[in-house]
Amino acid sequence: MRSRDRDDGDDHEAAETTSPLEWLVAGVGALLVVFTVGYMVQFALTRPEGPPAVVLEVTGVSRASTGYLVSFTATNTGLSTGAGIVVTGELSSGGARIEASEMTLDYLPQDSERQGGLFFTQDPAAHELVLRAQGYAEP
Repeated sequence: MRSRDRDDGDDHEAAETTSPLEWLVAGVGALLVVFTVGYMVQFALTRPEGPPAVVLEVTGVSRASTGYLVSFTATNTGLSTGAGIVVTGELSSGGARIEASEMTLDYLPQDSERQGGLFFTQDPAAHELVLRAQGYAEP
């Protein structure tokens, strides 16, 4: 009489063998993990540190209900993220300041861009317009 707990061996060995395809997929996965971790460590150790560098570009001027809207794009070409970036716009004529407007970009990651706008009561086309990033905070 045969015991129910007894194993023939053939079925057990067949169930535990790993196919070459499974080994290949596991190897590729392991290599991806090793290369990813290695890249992250290398990037962290060799990446230069520095402040954000905000480049402002006017993308348009349009009429608004209270005057004029100057739309712009802020691009961070620097080496770190900036938060609370204060952007000011100033209209001047003949060296005399006519009007100023200010806004804050909440968050500008490294190598990214955000759009914003400044409102003026005077027509920016009739004056000299200068946009500046005044300051930032580290997030």
